[in-house]
Amino acid sequence: MTEKIQIKQVEWFDSRFYKVDLLNNGIPETRWMPSVTSKLGIIDKPFLAEWRGSIGNREADMRVFESQQRGSRIHDAFNRLVNGQGVAYNPWNHPNYLADELEALKLKFGGLAVLNYQDEYFQVYKLKKWLDLVKPKILHAEKTVYSLLHNDAGTLDLACYIEGGNYFVNGAKAVFIPSGNYIIDLKTGNNLSDEANLQTACYLKCAEEMGLGKFNGTIILFTGSKNRGGIEGLGTHLRLMPEVEQDYKYYRLASELWMMKHKDDHPKVMELPSLLTLKGE
Repeated sequence: MTEKIQIKQVEWFDSRFYKVDLLNNGIPETRWMPSVTSKLGIIDKPFLAEWRGSIGNREADMRVFESQQRGSRIHDAFNRLVNGQGVAYNPWNHPNYLADELEALKLKFGGLAVLNYQDEYFQVYKLKKWLDLVKPKILHAEKTVYSLLHNDAGTLDLACYIEGGNYFVNGAKAVFIPSGNYIIDLKTGNNLSDEANLQTACYLKCAEEMGLGKFNGTIILFTGSKNRGGIEGLGTHLRLMPEVEQDYKYYRLASELWMMKHKDDHPKVMELPSLLTLKGE
């Protein structure tokens, strides 16, 4: 009998793993599970190589870093929103709130994301419109899911129940979403890759293995969409189970290839303090 007792995400520069502490028949065991996105990195992306070649590695690294930071801020704001907290727009040049007003809002809502850039706030505004229209029942938010069977791990943005119906959330034509539970992932880049479907399919399978319920499919919310109808600039990409099953088959192929190349990989274990000073404590 295997019982999970703790799982923790570990990052070391560009490597990402999950440290899982188990009791395996009463014996402590530690596993290092590569993230789903790390495994999907094995898939060749020639357009990225071409892009890097056109602007140079240094510039490309900076743009990737800035995009990741932007995505993290939008994800944090979205997560706070679905948990009943607030999201405030407070640009650097013309602040809408003073420091004490922000503190009051933080206390009022039990937490607050403060966004300083109009573009980032607009992305969250679109996501709020989606939540207002679809009215999902949130089951889990920012939930780490894993598969002990396949050594997969990742953090899903949302697992939720959606009442069946037609929703104008992906262009001018309504999308019919059958009643049921869905895994939802948020993508904030300028392009939506096919690998996103493989990622969410794996999250769904992990969630089901963990006993979090049965799911009807996956939904990707893409804030870089060119849609003009529905919620302008927001795409809703629905995959029902027949498509998810196919996506998962492709994910397993990528996973096997990654394991062939990286089966002995694990992060360098190093604890860094959160504060450095030459003064005494």
